[in-house]
Amino acid sequence: MTKNFITTFLGICMFLYITSCSKDNKNPDPKPDNTFTGPNTKAANLTVRLIYLVPYDKKLNQQYTDAVASCVNQLITWYKTTLGSNKTFHVNTNALVETIQSTHAAAWFNASNSNSGTDDQYYFYNNAKNDIKALLGAGYDESKYVYLVYVDAQGATGAGASGFTAMPENDLLGLTNQMTEPVSRWVGGAGHELGHAFGMPHPDNQNPQALMWTGYTLFPNCILQDNDKTILNGSKFFY
Repeated sequence: MTKNFITTFLGICMFLYITSCSKDNKNPDPKPDNTFTGPNTKAANLTVRLIYLVPYDKKLNQQYTDAVASCVNQLITWYKTTLGSNKTFHVNTNALVETIQSTHAAAWFNASNSNSGTDDQYYFYNNAKNDIKALLGAGYDESKYVYLVYVDAQGATGAGASGFTAMPENDLLGLTNQMTEPVSRWVGGAGHELGHAFGMPHPDNQNPQALMWTGYTLFPNCILQDNDKTILNGSKFFY
């Protein structure tokens, strides 16, 4: 009986081992989703293209993707309400956030590289713009699009100029509530820099309530001044 018991016991153990291995092979552990959308080749004309650019040594962060989407949706509503002419800018609903992987490491963006310019305060802006141009190729066109680009890399400051805005790592941290200032301040910061991309300058009167001065820190309780409204109402990107 002892021999038969041992034989039966070993047989059961072998069955359980084989069954367990079979289940492991059929149901492997799920892999994290690190899929990039790549450039939106069907972006509509006269829209803002919202891009989350990820250096090759960083991982795609879904929280960042969601946060920049929420930010731009808040700005669409704020501009429409504050402008008062029922106009605002538009984005692409088929790919609200374009997630693109850079061929450069994070440190490259705030360094002196070819075509970075001579002012280290704007190395980040110039490098981000040059990288987006290279990644989009012939698809880069400021006559059709305004670009709002978030890069998961350090930079001296976010910056905007005609047609292009670049926002660094701190803004991503701010939009995900990882900075001391409220999230609204970082939404306002994007609205300010995007305002430059739409052609609005800093105001001569330095009104502290104005979005284009320091009012962005008060978002959404900031204002567009008359000159700002004139510029936006005349912009082909506001309709």
